[in-house]
Amino acid sequence: MEEQPESTPPRDLTYFDRRDIHSVRGRLRASVCLVLLGAPSLEKLQEIVRKDKAAWSEIKKVLIDRTNNVNVVAALVVASSASFVTTTASTPHISQWNIVFPYFCVLGGFGCAMLAIVSGFAQTIFLSMMGVRDIEMAQRSRLKRICLFILLILPLLFLLVAASALGVAFTAALWFGDVLWIKVLLTAGYAVLLFILFVIILALY
Repeated sequence: MEEQPESTPPRDLTYFDRRDIHSVRGRLRASVCLVLLGAPSLEKLQEIVRKDKAAWSEIKKVLIDRTNNVNVVAALVVASSASFVTTTASTPHISQWNIVFPYFCVLGGFGCAMLAIVSGFAQTIFLSMMGVRDIEMAQRSRLKRICLFILLILPLLFLLVAASALGVAFTAALWFGDVLWIKVLLTAGYAVLLFILFVIILALY
């Protein structure tokens, strides 16, 4: 009996093959669009909106859920930062919080987390009302396209800045302490972090 060739499964609407994009800039643009819009380009997103309403509803749901998760994490960062600033450090021999720089970083993280909540709330409202007309306007106008991407990236960007500021604050407080083995662990931890980022970049490109 002659064997039938295996059928190729249909591609997902938001799928794109990085091997089809030869430039690093093109791959980066497609990856950013996939993260922010749920599709590798505005043209692909417009095609999804016009041809598959169910897929568009699912993409909106995923984007709104992601924004809500960012808002929850940002709210936790705000609460923890506020409680930390208003209490006295319990380990003065390990970490030095009586200097300005760590507290400045904590306050900066607090402010960025608040901005993440505000921009995330605005993004949720926009995504719930976003339609094909908004996508067409973003395609025709460079200004609207830039504003769209800024609005979509702001909550995550503010949250990343807040997390980085808090990490720098704790690193500075521990580094100014008098415990040598903590400094060694910090150095090793940052080396592992850089290695992980290097591996991720190699995997993506």
